[in-house]
Amino acid sequence: MRKVIILTMLISGSASANLHIWKEREFTAYTDMTEVQFLLKNKYNKKADYYLRIDDKTFNSKITLDPQQEVSLNVRVKTPAGQISKKKICTRMVNNTPNSYEVCSNIRLKRY
Repeated sequence: MRKVIILTMLISGSASANLHIWKEREFTAYTDMTEVQFLLKNKYNKKADYYLRIDDKTFNSKITLDPQQEVSLNVRVKTPAGQISKKKICTRMVNNTPNSYEVCSNIRLKRY
């Protein structure tokens, strides 16, 4: 029973690092680059730094958020003509602990 409680605490602790808030996750595109927007919310109880990653490309620009602070992120992604593409957009939280937490969202883009 004790192991179950500890496991539950670990799972809930890592799940509260950050949150992506989307109005929609499927987009229709008409150009080579499409801008998508979402809110990033710091669910951690302290100030934390976040880094953005799209698929395998990591961006070095640091986003610092206070506890419970939200910021709107506009991201431009490539949309090849005549295809439905999927992108994985991730934010990694880094703080003064040995751990970092990454949250990812999958989006779908249909290009005409």
